[in-house]
Amino acid sequence: MDNSTIAALIPLIIIQIGLQIYTLYDIYKRGGAKGNTAVWVVIVALGQLLGPILYFVFGRKEEIE
Repeated sequence: MDNSTIAALIPLIIIQIGLQIYTLYDIYKRGGAKGNTAVWVVIVALGQLLGPILYFVFGRKEEIE
């Protein structure tokens, strides 16, 4: 990999990690997720960019407890 490729990937990695952190915080703040919360945490943590998107579409509770 040359330096331009690495420079292009750094912002994407920062966005991915930031989205994962925000999603995990959202799960904590809402007192869990629809269905099994532990499964959603694993999906978000290991799902890279797709995991948080799936959580916000399918697993997010609507109300804050």
